[in-house]
Amino acid sequence: MILYMIRHGESESNAGHFHSGWSCVHLTEKGRKQAAETGKLIKHIQIDELYVSDVLRTQETAEIIFPGRERTFMPLARELDTTPMKGKTKRQMTEIFGEKYLSCREKFDYSPLGIDCESLHHLSMRADQLLRWAQNHEDKQICIVSHAGMIKAVASRVLGMEIDLFAFSCDNASVSAFEFSNGTWKLKNWNITPMELKTE
Repeated sequence: MILYMIRHGESESNAGHFHSGWSCVHLTEKGRKQAAETGKLIKHIQIDELYVSDVLRTQETAEIIFPGRERTFMPLARELDTTPMKGKTKRQMTEIFGEKYLSCREKFDYSPLGIDCESLHHLSMRADQLLRWAQNHEDKQICIVSHAGMIKAVASRVLGMEIDLFAFSCDNASVSAFEFSNGTWKLKNWNITPMELKTE
């Protein structure tokens, strides 16, 4: 089976450089254009089942890429939960927590701040659960519209790496593909984005 994972287009929080977690933020106009271009990029791919993180920005992305297509909401595919920091910028969080916040940001694990953010360990556990779920869909091509953190977590589990050491970019509206065959996962494609979007 092949699992395609698509990151949402640019969101208001991406453009404004503030945390959003699982809160409701819309795509920007650029994000909507990115999603439309990705729709063109993958229109030749047969998708047997479509799943979407139930966060607003992924829902909007999926509707643009797969207009009118039946989909199933998948809370498991949500981003790392940083909702307690929603609306706050890096500068604001640094003013509150200082070097501790910057250290957490570097490790992509804000749980040590003690404000009820999801831990990186828990995100990795969700990625494992997602992979176990996906590998039961034999001979199918599945697509999940998700988030950079979750897509990186899945890739790190497939590659046997710690997620905080996975330093590869996952661009907005990019497509990554994972293949499960003979009991083993492998990374098939990473961060595929229409070329014109990379040169903006």
